[in-house]
Amino acid sequence: MADPVARPVARSPGQTLHHVWAPKLNRTVMLTGREQLHLWVMLEAHPGVTRYCERPASADPDIRCPVADFWALRDGSHVWLRLEAEASGTVSDATADAASAEDPIVETISADELKRHRHWVRNWLSLLPYLSSASALNLRPLQAQVIEWVGSEASLDEIERHFANTDAVLVRTAVIAALHDGSLISEDLQIRPWDRSTRIYRSNRNTVGRHHAPQ
Repeated sequence: MADPVARPVARSPGQTLHHVWAPKLNRTVMLTGREQLHLWVMLEAHPGVTRYCERPASADPDIRCPVADFWALRDGSHVWLRLEAEASGTVSDATADAASAEDPIVETISADELKRHRHWVRNWLSLLPYLSSASALNLRPLQAQVIEWVGSEASLDEIERHFANTDAVLVRTAVIAALHDGSLISEDLQIRPWDRSTRIYRSNRNTVGRHHAPQ
């Protein structure tokens, strides 16, 4: 199937509209409310998610899409995600049309599930702007050097001190880019705030997918 396209924003009174740069999409996305923002963060930070679309709709009027907050291509499979009405603070459009047996399954994300990943979300809310700021730079060579040096384990502080001859912000951005694409992993991001003591590991086939919040 062709990727969905984003429907126009329909915001309820009192909802906050968030404009954020999406590194995986290389464009700005508009999100309504904190819960949509947090779910977006989880998609952006999930290495297995390669593409996604907010407020997904079909570009072909003859093809029906399920009512969802996001569509994503996750680990090669199409998934549809809808915030629970209580989590989003709005009445779901899903009540407007009865689903047919042929409709794809829509995963419902509860407020409790978002809360369980609060450390992950807060950390990536602070990390993703690094990727936005460096989107025009070619950090691939530096990123490869960082991944090679990290080996089995290193802290952010140890990485920055090893690459002391390179601007610390660029080194940090290279680390974040490697975490973003799954080349590096850090379970610390799920349990505590990101800082210079955060432990970082090189990923492999057995560990990738175990150290990021599922979505």
